[in-house]
Amino acid sequence: MLGINNKKEVLEVRNPPSDDPYSMIATLFTKNNEIGIKTLSLTILDLINQNQIKCDIDLNDSYEVGKKLASEDMEVMKKITLRIANKGELKTSETSAINLLKNMNKNKKFNLKAMAKQSNNTSIANKFEKDLNEFVKSVKNENEYDGKNYKDILENGKLTGNGKELKKEWESFRDYLKSEDLCKKYPPESSDENSAQILYASCFDIEKEALKPRENDTPLTDFIDKDGYKLLNIIFNNALLNVSEKRKGDGIFYGVNDKYTIPGGG
Repeated sequence: MLGINNKKEVLEVRNPPSDDPYSMIATLFTKNNEIGIKTLSLTILDLINQNQIKCDIDLNDSYEVGKKLASEDMEVMKKITLRIANKGELKTSETSAINLLKNMNKNKKFNLKAMAKQSNNTSIANKFEKDLNEFVKSVKNENEYDGKNYKDILENGKLTGNGKELKKEWESFRDYLKSEDLCKKYPPESSDENSAQILYASCFDIEKEALKPRENDTPLTDFIDKDGYKLLNIIFNNALLNVSEKRKGDGIFYGVNDKYTIPGGG
């Protein structure tokens, strides 16, 4: 557990240790250094948080997807509607993510159940894979990341001395995010900070754990409360299962296997 002894340490534990984007935090300081499905889902979470994607949820109670995708999961997906409302300037990767959603759903407004069904369509899955590759390229270009080198943090696929120190700091911040005691003592000071902390928690796959001691007070936190992040990853990984040339999912999030195959798939 983190030791909090003075005001300076309180500020340090509540603030992320660097301003690297969510996509790179998840890439550098979790299981591997790949950019793929998880990065795409994080970008969509961020767009929801920015109000670039509107999220309407017709479900009051918290929800958690089980170990095997069930019919009730599909009904929950039906009650989560996303509407693309992007206005103003966006990063190239954000535009790529929005275009991917448009192509996948053939509409700017759709619910997750409809998108899940679309992920079973081979032609849509093929287009999804191409769009995903374009998204990955844009993330790498924006961050000057070639898969092995990033700033002074990653060199030839390995963390540098600075990278290792930064990883320790992110691990301490992760400990704060998932600690009920620390969150109660040093809670986020606004709804915006609350949502940002949940986004950071999503980078480490502890978003539901981090939400428990925090307020569900924004569209993003409500999306997380209904396990929307996990559902996005399941849907996108399912699309990869349905491309013409069969392949495994990117393995970055939950893996891909039959237990999460969307009903009605090929």
